[in-house]
Amino acid sequence: MLTRIKNLLSKFSSKGFTLIELLIVIAILGILAAGILVAIDPIDKISAANDSKVQNDISGAGRASEAYAVTHNGFYPAALADLVTAGELKRAPVAPSGYNAYAVTMVPNPCTSGTTCTDIIITGQLKSKRYTAVGTPVWRYESSSGKSCTVANAGTACP
Repeated sequence: MLTRIKNLLSKFSSKGFTLIELLIVIAILGILAAGILVAIDPIDKISAANDSKVQNDISGAGRASEAYAVTHNGFYPAALADLVTAGELKRAPVAPSGYNAYAVTMVPNPCTSGTTCTDIIITGQLKSKRYTAVGTPVWRYESSSGKSCTVANAGTACP
């Protein structure tokens, strides 16, 4: 009888994984997870999403500025808040957290909203790796050409 119990115990104890085998599998899974995390680069994905928000906000503000100019004899607003007041935007766009605020440049500077502003330039910072290879780029809208583009700095005109 004792022999039979020993045979049963040895039969059950030989099944399963050893602690070393489990640790090796866990280590391999950890290395694979780290490699995937590096390949995906979630921080850059967040920056790319924020860059899309910047581009949409500025392009939307540019279109609203054009609509504002149509109803104000070709003159542009002096600030984004004027677009909200005039009803062209429901709310003024705000840059994503960690980004510089959107910059609005009027021509001539200073000018009076709706009566002396002949052009408007709106810029916002971009941060994803797609754009930062050339320094600190910005997304720029300029009413004089009607273009939106990426430029190396806020003072550079769209090509």
